[in-house]
Amino acid sequence: MRTRCLCQICTCGRHHCPQGATRIYDCADVSYPTTEYVEKYPTHGSVLPPPSLKPKQQFQGYRGKMEGVTIFKSDYRRHDVVQPPRRIPEGYKPKQGKMDFGTTYKQDFNYYKVQPAAAVQPLEKQPKKVKLDTVLKKGKLDTVPTYKDDYRHWDLQKQELCKPDHTYHPPTEKFGNATTFQDDFVHHPMEARRKWAHGSPVKPSSFSKPLGPGFFQGFTSYSLDFTPKHPEACPASDLCPQGYKFETTDSRGHRFFRKVTG
Repeated sequence: MRTRCLCQICTCGRHHCPQGATRIYDCADVSYPTTEYVEKYPTHGSVLPPPSLKPKQQFQGYRGKMEGVTIFKSDYRRHDVVQPPRRIPEGYKPKQGKMDFGTTYKQDFNYYKVQPAAAVQPLEKQPKKVKLDTVLKKGKLDTVPTYKDDYRHWDLQKQELCKPDHTYHPPTEKFGNATTFQDDFVHHPMEARRKWAHGSPVKPSSFSKPLGPGFFQGFTSYSLDFTPKHPEACPASDLCPQGYKFETTDSRGHRFFRKVTG
């Protein structure tokens, strides 16, 4: 009867045998780590790397002779500066003639002889010592002022008010002493709680059956979708799987078992 390895008996995918060497190591008995890098880039014996062409970080002295000239001396050289000729100003020469002192203001705003203006106040207000009886005319003023002539009084009828009557009318019914809170929040009778012993269910019997389509069942999406699973036990989890008999172990670490019949 054919023998089976432990990784072949496993049904959960968690039991694996140790991996041996790949093709680059042939079939040696030594176990090496197998990676993608090792398979694609194998070693090629003792090959020395090529020499580096990068110059060495060493001080290289200057072989030439030092002239002793600094950058300041080479850039800023001395030049002979000649003072430019200066222009000698001429002396002050006063002008000949007489100054008339005529300004623009005097030319535009000339002085004119003006007579005093005559008084325009009425006779009764003039500051003269004149008797009022001789100046004022006696009599009754029978004139209409401008305000009364423009704004005349019209005979209009008084309109009735359109404002609704908000007078207080006392209620005819008897006062019931009920508040808004009492009208909105009606008292509902409450069932008395039953005493329960340790271990008995706390939920009352009335909640065991659904009361209607709108009754809260208490189920969540998580409890409906993620139900507890009961996975079968993997036969490879035991040291010796049930129904198998240990046969041998090869050089790579594979454990082989033979199925027991009968």
